[in-house]
Amino acid sequence: MSPTPHNQMILRIKNALVSRLAPLLLGRHPRNTIGSFNYVNVRHVRTFLERQAAALPAHDLVFLDVGAGRSPYRQCFAGKIGRYLAVDVEESLPSNGGGGTGIEYHIGTAESIPLPEASVDVVLFNQVLEHVLDPDASLSEIGRVLKPGGILLGSVPHLSPVHLEPYDFRRYTDLGLRQMLLKHRFTEISIDFSGSVYSSAALLVCMDWMLSRRQPDKPQQFCTGRALLLSPLVATINVLALAGDALLPNSWRSAANLCWFAKKASGI
Repeated sequence: MSPTPHNQMILRIKNALVSRLAPLLLGRHPRNTIGSFNYVNVRHVRTFLERQAAALPAHDLVFLDVGAGRSPYRQCFAGKIGRYLAVDVEESLPSNGGGGTGIEYHIGTAESIPLPEASVDVVLFNQVLEHVLDPDASLSEIGRVLKPGGILLGSVPHLSPVHLEPYDFRRYTDLGLRQMLLKHRFTEISIDFSGSVYSSAALLVCMDWMLSRRQPDKPQQFCTGRALLLSPLVATINVLALAGDALLPNSWRSAANLCWFAKKASGI
């Protein structure tokens, strides 16, 4: 049964309100507000990358964003970028080819990066390793395109609801990450934790609220209207979680998110 003109008008008004309110109450990725369900993870990734950017030894660097989508974290490296390359599957890249953004988009995957050997100074690999078909092939390919001494910055969820199905394959501990990076001959590995069990519990509950019920052969849907409606409650939960992290002992066992720094060994 097709919608009536009256129902279509109501739907248009609803969509317009949601599109105007969402940035105000939830923020724009990666500067999500505390009322956003993924505030804990996004804040961790952004602050980690900003800290790493400040420590980079040079300007005019060649960056590669693997699994980039719209490259939301590019802004963390303002002033350090000579070229910014982004690789992802075609359907995840901007439809306009990124015109006017200063980003060079390439169609590819983590397992098959369409760039020459030793051509990149810094690789960003944010929230992607859990989704790739072959983690070993992905890290091998990243090692191939990095220059000797090049830097790999990445992040993965440690505790998270299933999302972006059917391409959500695994979760990592810091021990597993370190093992994989060493296996692929990365050095100077440093792994950063996002907080404690309280932030993780907040993320699990709030993220689960916002994602559609899992159904066979149906992709995840994000419920923006629900996110707006529940944003005051989510903000309260996030504040309590951050207070718990600050006031109570951290066991370093239950972080929601892990970020890492690693270098490609010189001479490889």
